Amino acid sequence: MKVLVIANSARSIVCSAKKAGYTVFTLDCFGDVDTCNCSDKSMVFKTGQENELQELAGTFGETDAVILGPGYEKLKFKNTLNNPPAVMEEVSDKSKLPKKFKSMDIPHPETESIDKARELGFPLMIKPKSGSGGMRNIIVKNEGELAIFKERNDAREFIAQEFIEGIPCSASVISSGEDAVVVALNEQLIGVPSLTGLPFAYCGNITPFHSKFNDEMIQYAKQIAIEFGLVGSNGVDFIQTEKGIVVIEVNPRFQGSIDTVEPAFEINIFDAHVKSFSGELPEVRESVCFAAKSIVYANKKTVISKTVSDTLIGCMEKRRAADVPQPGTVVLQDEPVSTMLESAGSRSAALDKVVKSSRSLRKML
Repeated sequence: MKVLVIANSARSIVCSAKKAGYTVFTLDCFGDVDTCNCSDKSMVFKTGQENELQELAGTFGETDAVILGPGYEKLKFKNTLNNPPAVMEEVSDKSKLPKKFKSMDIPHPETESIDKARELGFPLMIKPKSGSGGMRNIIVKNEGELAIFKERNDAREFIAQEFIEGIPCSASVISSGEDAVVVALNEQLIGVPSLTGLPFAYCGNITPFHSKFNDEMIQYAKQIAIEFGLVGSNGVDFIQTEKGIVVIEVNPRFQGSIDTVEPAFEINIFDAHVKSFSGELPEVRESVCFAAKSIVYANKKTVISKTVSDTLIGCMEKRRAADVPQPGTVVLQDEPVSTMLESAGSRSAALDKVVKSSRSLRKML
């Protein structure tokens, strides 16, 4: 089966597809070493405009399926294996989810438009109405900071939510539109100071995640997937508080947690994604290890040297690094440089190993 993946960063999807035995063509922004290695043919796009992507996609010839990554779901291709556009739009609009979740009796932060934000009290979480990754999320602590934010030209593109403290976590779900299986629960690493200067940027995962609220997470994730008719690989983000689980948002697409879910549960997420469109869902599995992933962001504009790239390639060959940039790649401040991967028999051991390898990369940079 020939598949074409179009995404800003396609590496995790492409390499999962290759491991499952698919013929893989890739269009993405970076052309990282491992993306090229996993692709039967790959190309880097420049503008990301639809006419450019359609033209480049045509050079691969006929494909059996097209997988569209975040930001590209509205492209018009036949044989797309994505959630339907109407479902994608409904689930991705964070301004409309609160009302829906309330009708489903699912805990969710109180949410208002920016104009009504002060009614929620302070502090507030300000985030875009759509999109993921936490890159643009900010905390507003008082009336003065809110007034300053409202002066921004793009202020109306954001929503305000009550700030929920706790452990960020997620459920990885494979859905068929009528049924769903939670294949993993994951701890999320968000805004880790040693990895990024952005306070709410997604920095990785540790899988599996164990807590006394696991049953609630599984119940809510399945309920959401079935209610919205989600298909394929999807994610539900939570905050675990002292009192229980709060659903934060839904990601109706492949998630970054694929890098830890696959080794921890010995499952191929891409293959499960494809099969779900025919109604086939995977069985629930027990984890075989703890897997940890960390994304190292640049703290200043950085040009990747051959030494750094070669060192990361060595780690990649041992399955301890991913998203390996080509020599000469320019990485701007607060953009991701590379991903470090580790596994161990316990959460603490896996985390210690990935922290150590991330620190080594930081020193090299």
